[in-house]
Amino acid sequence: MRHYEIVALVHPDQSDHMEETASRYQKMVEDSGGVIHRFEDWGRRKLAYPIQKQYKAGYFLLNIECDSTVKDEIENAFRYNDAIMRSLVIRKDHAVTEPSPMLKRIEREAAEQREREEKAAAEAQEQRKKEAEQAAKRRSAEKDSASDEGEGRESGDSAAAEKQAAQETQAQELPQEENEDESAQQGSDDEPASESDTTTEDESTEKDQS
Repeated sequence: MRHYEIVALVHPDQSDHMEETASRYQKMVEDSGGVIHRFEDWGRRKLAYPIQKQYKAGYFLLNIECDSTVKDEIENAFRYNDAIMRSLVIRKDHAVTEPSPMLKRIEREAAEQREREEKAAAEAQEQRKKEAEQAAKRRSAEKDSASDEGEGRESGDSAAAEKQAAQETQAQELPQEENEDESAQQGSDDEPASESDTTTEDESTEKDQS
């Protein structure tokens, strides 16, 4: 048996079922007594140029050990499978089991993407925290302002009430003072009348004596 490396491009409509598509060819190898040394699902990736008016395709990699007849059957199956857009079969000198450079690149890109997402999530959380703190400060300031306005209104109402009470007291005192002035005036008017009466009475007494 010989060693082969197979790379196949799967139509994007079937790329979500990559393992199912690849499993058909893996079964052909295993049924013939061959060995699957490596299988990698590279996912959907952008094509260097359009193929069948498609700009993306799913990729999978197989490293197998089988007879040349099985390899020919696999190539023939690729040719008549509409889901396989392109395929490449390369003969290898030995079994390959370690991760491919493409898989390492995909894993590195995925790790970088996760790191970016985690960083963005942390920044968004920090931003939300700052906004919440600012909102709390605004609410506290508004509450303090409303409290100060309430105290100002209460102080103004108290001052107005005191002013009104003073005006009422003053209004009550004015009539009393006027009454006292009137009484004093009337008393002064009555005193001369009494002296006149006394003088008249004295004159009448003198006449009677004469």
